[in-house]
Amino acid sequence: MKYRKATFNDINDIANLVTDLLGTCNIKSDSSILESNIEEITKDINHYYVCTINDKIVGACGISDILKQDRFNLGLKNIREILYLVVDKKYQGKGIGTQLLKLCSNYNKEDIIYEAWGDNKEYVNSKFILEKCGYKMIKDLGKDYYRKQNYCDKCVNKEKECYECMAQIWVKFKIETTSKI
Repeated sequence: MKYRKATFNDINDIANLVTDLLGTCNIKSDSSILESNIEEITKDINHYYVCTINDKIVGACGISDILKQDRFNLGLKNIREILYLVVDKKYQGKGIGTQLLKLCSNYNKEDIIYEAWGDNKEYVNSKFILEKCGYKMIKDLGKDYYRKQNYCDKCVNKEKECYECMAQIWVKFKIETTSKI
């Protein structure tokens, strides 16, 4: 396994992983799910890390630039957001997602939010990775948040006819630096 910063040549591979595993979070686009993901990832490709095995991308994670707007009304300022965290199903459970999330969020000088979702009845899908990486769940958006926000048509599970999907906001608070006098 090799971890590295993503390049423009990785955009299609990352977009395919996101499309296969998540669907998309860009519900405002009229493009296909894959086209929408390519567009979203292209904007922030310089903030992505990938994991490769035999030169094939098997995982990716991105983090946004500093955002001024706190769309979840958490009282946070100058936050960053994890854009996508995906690992090919064949390679899940091997620490790849944890390492990618650490690459994006360790040594954070700003608070980082992660909008976690889950089709699991007990917890969001990324709960254990988030806990390992120092994130805390601070807002439960409920089991109907995504349906109310019209995400379902762009979800990888849209054919399941599911009626609920957990949504939670997790935060890794910035590392406070103290100067010694």
